[in-house]
Amino acid sequence: MRRYFLILAVCLLNCLFFSCHSKKDKSDFVLDSNNLASLNQAIQMDSLNPELYYLRANYYYNHKAMDSAGIDVLKSIELKSSEPKYYVLLSDVNFAQRHTDDAEENLLKALDLDKNFNEARLKLAELYYFQKDYERCTAAIDEAAKLQPHNPTAYLIKAFCYKEQADTSNYLRMLYLVKDQNPQEIKAHLELGYFCQKRLDPAGIEHYKNALRIDPRNQEINYNLGVFYRDLGDVENARAQFMNLLSFAKEGVYAVNAYYNLGYFLMQEKKFDEAVVDFSHAIALNTKFVDAYAARGECYEYLGDVEKARADYEECLTLVTNYQRAIDGLNALDKKLKK
Repeated sequence: MRRYFLILAVCLLNCLFFSCHSKKDKSDFVLDSNNLASLNQAIQMDSLNPELYYLRANYYYNHKAMDSAGIDVLKSIELKSSEPKYYVLLSDVNFAQRHTDDAEENLLKALDLDKNFNEARLKLAELYYFQKDYERCTAAIDEAAKLQPHNPTAYLIKAFCYKEQADTSNYLRMLYLVKDQNPQEIKAHLELGYFCQKRLDPAGIEHYKNALRIDPRNQEINYNLGVFYRDLGDVENARAQFMNLLSFAKEGVYAVNAYYNLGYFLMQEKKFDEAVVDFSHAIALNTKFVDAYAARGECYEYLGDVEKARADYEECLTLVTNYQRAIDGLNALDKKLKK
């Protein structure tokens, strides 16, 4: 009996980190997988636990430290070679380092260990899509769908395959299937919005609005919807959309272009003073935005401020040699001076 209790005590001291801790060393420790110091401490306390190295590898991967991620996930595999998710993470590291052959090999290892591990199969499909091997990509997706018919991720990848192959009807069919299976999949709404926008089909407005219901502050979607309204000739809704974007986007390409579009609308309405303000905002955010200098120069020209107009046109030519819009502007100014 005493021997039994001795064996039990040894087992308790050597059990996995997540299930047991000795009161002396571990009882007050709580693992935070988002904190490197916490992960390091956990590994010091339980250096033979493959899951801890896997968690730290995930941390490194998410923080773009691929070499460190690779070392840790290989340690996980050394300690437990039968766990398929370790090979999937290693394939992610391989792919990030553009070692696509190694990425494929590790995904296939994961599937050898567990034929039903759909995460590995979907990543394999993504890899084949990246390699433009659409036949193998589609085959991997079809296998994944057999195991899990409700699989919006699989159908989204398949939609992109059909898009690359210019199979429009199946591309749209897959996107609507994704939307039906997961109404929160923003990429499906975006793709449908893009598709309609290219064809000036107003149905795309609702697709963009659906996307914005999921992510209201997405700059790209807000900007695209504004451009869509503009291209449809709906200036008021376009203006409102760009203003909404600028209520939270204070810098970056979408803010720059929103100011430019607002200035353009004002210019069309012959509100040149107000247009100058918006073009100036665009230039302040991007000092190499040649079209904004040209547009502001034209506004100054209409306002009769020849000196500022000339300065903006000349700045255009500094940025882009032989920029025709600026050359035309300077020629127009010279003709006015000769009269």
